[in-house]
Amino acid sequence: MNFTFKRILLSFVLGFTIAIITTEVGYYFFKRENREPTVVEIVIPSGTAEKIRDGEAPPDIPDSMTFVVGDTLKVVNQDNEDHTLGPLWIPAGASASLSLDSEQNLAFECSFQPTKYFGLNVQQPVTWGTRLAGILFAGLPLSFVIAVYSGLIGEKKENKTE
Repeated sequence: MNFTFKRILLSFVLGFTIAIITTEVGYYFFKRENREPTVVEIVIPSGTAEKIRDGEAPPDIPDSMTFVVGDTLKVVNQDNEDHTLGPLWIPAGASASLSLDSEQNLAFECSFQPTKYFGLNVQQPVTWGTRLAGILFAGLPLSFVIAVYSGLIGEKKENKTE
């Protein structure tokens, strides 16, 4: 094999290896949702209104959640009092749903949280296709840069030995 071809091949292997490592580490730390849209259910347990009046947080209900575009939030009220979550009114013993169709960060007024608000983070899902595109968009230019600089360094070494 030609030395130049080997150098270019090694540059591409190195560039894509660095791209895979950096994009996957970023994916790991950002903890983006990697799933299809679904129905996400929140259950308001019996006695929640009393706990809120006493300043206690209801068990098993987070104060914020992350969703993907296309999810449906379903709130099931098992309490004996009516509750609200933003535009939803959930009568006692009933349920209500909210479609999350666009990427956004929301803070809804909420009657089943002691802070009186509930945070919703709606983001685009990260699919394998998205992750592979990220690797390609990072790896290809990085490989070219490594190939160009390795060529310049290789030429300087050759000039010094002559």
